[in-house]
Amino acid sequence: MTEQIIVPAAGNAGHDVNAASSIKEYNMAEYYKKQFASDVENFRNSGRLKSGYANLDAITNLYPGLYVLGAISSLGKTTFVHQTAEQIAEAGTHVLFFSLEQSALELASKSIARSVAKENADDGLSSLQIRRSDLSSPVISSAINRCMAYSARITVIECTFRATIDDIASAVHKYIKQNKVKPVVIIDYLQVIQPAPESHMTTKDLVDYHVRRLKELQTDYQITMIVISSLNRQNYMAAIDFESFKESGGIEYTADVIWGLQLKCIHDELFSKQNKINEKRQKIMEAKKSNPRKIELVCLKNRFGISSYSCFFDYYPKFDLFKPDFTGLNLSDVSFDSDDTDGFMKIPKGLEPELPWPL
Repeated sequence: MTEQIIVPAAGNAGHDVNAASSIKEYNMAEYYKKQFASDVENFRNSGRLKSGYANLDAITNLYPGLYVLGAISSLGKTTFVHQTAEQIAEAGTHVLFFSLEQSALELASKSIARSVAKENADDGLSSLQIRRSDLSSPVISSAINRCMAYSARITVIECTFRATIDDIASAVHKYIKQNKVKPVVIIDYLQVIQPAPESHMTTKDLVDYHVRRLKELQTDYQITMIVISSLNRQNYMAAIDFESFKESGGIEYTADVIWGLQLKCIHDELFSKQNKINEKRQKIMEAKKSNPRKIELVCLKNRFGISSYSCFFDYYPKFDLFKPDFTGLNLSDVSFDSDDTDGFMKIPKGLEPELPWPL
């Protein structure tokens, strides 16, 4: 069935309390009669996407909602989300990628480097090497062809530190209107969205405002939106938690799903001890130098299923590549209930202790 894309407007059963606000008032009897079925149909039509990472996809789907991913520097936030975007596009869904820092050239060369490494790690090249190489070489030209097979479904908006929240909203509206599809929207990253010229907000208030505006945009179009966020520097030597996002506006309350990337070594006994700052810094430096880097994706909040979970990845920075690490997870023992439209995982009895996340 072809989905009809409608420009957001007040629902049939509700009306704006204030034309300048996002508050709507609904008589619930009227809502059930006139709009509930339509809203459910729109949610179904939005689909339940898969990230393309087999270990994460065994746990959850991607739904229309606001996803926020945070991590300290050098853990591959952009790479993880950019690879997710490509895997989603390869599966047939459009992606609108707002790159507020990196150019289309940088992203394209990272895609090619990733594709080369996936095909044969022995031929692996960094994105910088790709940009300095002969593009007609068989290894690179084959990778370009593989990327081009799905790249028509990826649109990169190169913002170079200049985009405001109104620019982002306008681009999303224009894309949906012109293409008659709802893309997955990715924003890299939250703290680089620029204030309006007349804005006098503090940095924290501005980020809070941008998070609210992004959630409004996501809700208006019922799209899947993934936003990258930086973390508090005070939390760089501790396991990621809600405190890590404390200076990043109202993420804890506004986002539907909150993810964090952290080094796997953060679970070492050393990090549970008081002080020992130098030892902790050394451990983190060693973990960052590892190849691959051992990374854990932690879910702190999830409105669409299992409330908290984690899964592991091997991150190859040179190739801009994440590979699932199935430690503790036997996918052949994990099945989905075909009648379960919400994508909750059925866990066979006895497997619970082997899973890498608490139940």
